[in-house]
Amino acid sequence: MAGRFANSPEFRQLLAGEDLVDTTRLAFELARDAYPYLDEVRYLRRIDELAERVRDRCPNGLKVRQVLGQINWVLFFEEGYRGNVDDYYDPRNSYLNDVIDRRVGIPISLSVLYLAVADRIGLDMAGVNLPAHFMVRLRATPLFVDPFQAGLLLDPAGCARRIAEVTGRETVSLPDDALAPCPPRTLVTRMLRNLKATYLKREEFHSAVPVLRRLVALDPGNAEERRDLGIICMHTDMPGDAIEHLEAYVQAQPSAIDREMVNLVLKAAWRDLARRN
Repeated sequence: MAGRFANSPEFRQLLAGEDLVDTTRLAFELARDAYPYLDEVRYLRRIDELAERVRDRCPNGLKVRQVLGQINWVLFFEEGYRGNVDDYYDPRNSYLNDVIDRRVGIPISLSVLYLAVADRIGLDMAGVNLPAHFMVRLRATPLFVDPFQAGLLLDPAGCARRIAEVTGRETVSLPDDALAPCPPRTLVTRMLRNLKATYLKREEFHSAVPVLRRLVALDPGNAEERRDLGIICMHTDMPGDAIEHLEAYVQAQPSAIDREMVNLVLKAAWRDLARRN
């Protein structure tokens, strides 16, 4: 499976268990699945330019909150980046090149951009994999930023209120581990699952294939992801690949409630493959 990602070095490092990966470049690797001719250097240069504008306004001795304020000013007021509340499930919201071009995104893609700028000016920040929402935080202190809300600064209680608002609940209790910095693998998996949900909702199965291939590579023991990849391979006229993943699913989940349905798809895949030989 890893051989499929020869042109995706950061993703290959992630598969090898490395956590010291460049999440910005990794985000562009994901985007290249949809945009094979993406000019990564051009977009990296644009991020560098954003960071340079922030750096020019941050003299030595500036407090961290003031530095965050300068990032917010450049990104959300001067550049006009915003959360796409009008068309949240547009797949372009998940690709970093599109986010930069269109200046709209979803919480996790705006967070990736925010982290890229923060890293270039020397702030040690990380993603926070909250339920139903994604934010960023300083590693050293529990100060959180919501890029989907124009860089709103929050403490842990504010994060709980934000998640309650997003989920429509009166109150939410967030344990410490929910507020902890998340590793790159968690961030990338969440990006991919957002894309998977979007493409399946829109029935854009060909676009979903590379997304599912990456998810299965990240977690080959996840039977449900392999089932979904197998079914999508049938939708996209790849019965041989479908058989591999559907057989893995029925072997891993012999008592699954959808076993009968999956076996029907598996038989159809074998029939389709036999007709081609």
